[in-house]
Amino acid sequence: MNDTEQLIKEALGKLAERTPHPGPTLNALRRKRKRQRNNIFLIATAGVAAVAVLIFTGLVASSRYQPLDGDNAAAALMPDKAGAQTVALKYAPHWLPNGFVETHRVVGEQVQRDYSPKGSVGNPLEKPAQPRVTVRTIGKLPDDRSMFQEVGVRGLQAWVQTFQDPGRGAVAELFWKAQDVLNVTVSGLDNARQVALQVADSVRADSKLTYLPAFRLDDKPANEIWGTSGYDWTARWAGEKYGVTVSTSQPQKTDGEPVTVRGKQGAVVEQGTVVVRDSSGFWITATAEKADTAVDVANRVQLQIQPSPDTVWLGQGL
Repeated sequence: MNDTEQLIKEALGKLAERTPHPGPTLNALRRKRKRQRNNIFLIATAGVAAVAVLIFTGLVASSRYQPLDGDNAAAALMPDKAGAQTVALKYAPHWLPNGFVETHRVVGEQVQRDYSPKGSVGNPLEKPAQPRVTVRTIGKLPDDRSMFQEVGVRGLQAWVQTFQDPGRGAVAELFWKAQDVLNVTVSGLDNARQVALQVADSVRADSKLTYLPAFRLDDKPANEIWGTSGYDWTARWAGEKYGVTVSTSQPQKTDGEPVTVRGKQGAVVEQGTVVVRDSSGFWITATAEKADTAVDVANRVQLQIQPSPDTVWLGQGL
């Protein structure tokens, strides 16, 4: 293999690392290279075609935005969303109880991912009786671990405790320190401890795993998002003085004093709360001390949903 072929192979390899399931395409490319080893022009042509196929496959398989990488030989061909800012998820479980799907994420200083039985409706944090598996990063290990039993997670020291909660049923909490301090909490399952240990053993770090929040406000991402599918979701930004939700669903109350919001006719539905259906088709609700402030807050919302929101993972298992 000459230098040109080696450079093509390395560039495709790097792109493949960022693209879901490229195996079949690369295998086909390698076979084609072998037959055409003596024709550099045809090899280069096949390489360009493979890049295009890989990009198309990645876009179909996932709506997650992938930022440009200066070290990626094909970076110029990757989609570029001006102004879009992703959040690093860092970790992902690779085993869940049968029938559990991802229904909720929280981002900020720490990251939290929640999984519930398929078909679960609403924000799982507001439904304590709903069975749930939570995987999250936390700032530090619990100071008092006297009530915990020492266990191991993939060779690392870990601590687990189980208890009965009146609202949640059987609960298991497991903590360990990898690159970050991690916590797996399982509630509403009779075998909560066993499930927590199995989920923790499956958690892997992934520096390339990112998520594009549905919107930003004051250059900060929406704190959380929940839903049943990529077409049925609500994202929320919560602050001390005001808050915003963006949703695919119409709020319960949309009638009130007319007011212009984001260039559209909205309504002051109650003191300090305005609602508008944005030109994107999504419903935006802003709450503040006064309606004028809420209008200003809604106008500052920066949607990150073009060409489509990063919600395809909602309601999906592993």
